[in-house]
Amino acid sequence: MNTYNPAGTDGDLPQPLAAGEGPARSGRAAEDDIDLLRDSLAYEIKKAQVRSYEVLFGLFGADALSPGRMTALCIIGNQPGINQSALADALRVNRASVVKVIDALQSLGYVERQSIPDDRRSYALAVTPRGREELRRLTALSRRYEDMIAAQLTGRERKTLIRLLAKVAADK
Repeated sequence: MNTYNPAGTDGDLPQPLAAGEGPARSGRAAEDDIDLLRDSLAYEIKKAQVRSYEVLFGLFGADALSPGRMTALCIIGNQPGINQSALADALRVNRASVVKVIDALQSLGYVERQSIPDDRRSYALAVTPRGREELRRLTALSRRYEDMIAAQLTGRERKTLIRLLAKVAADK
């Protein structure tokens, strides 16, 4: 049972740090404390990820593209001509992994590699008409999915959570 209330006892939203206040810490003081999960931000993020994947595959179906491939298709669709290196950076994966993602999307007929003049080692990526149709379908489903996973949040809480998770995910 999770007794940790991330919204606080009064349901208040997290407030910005006051002047002179340092970053949040777990608050563990006892040296013999062996509960890795109590007050764990990482564990709460992991539980939210598991729940969001359950909802995603429940709505999209078991044969749906993986979230990583959906994200890659979306990035390529919104940044026509992006190269593999830039896509790897955007996905935060290595080049070998992004090649596998592109191969899978290409085998489904969703993307194509286009030669870049004067650069024989790199390809520009583009969404095919079939890929654009799939993106439209995924976008419509994603809107329903977002509503489902945020059903217990107010609009303000959702925006705050997105902002806070972006801070957690940001590089220093």
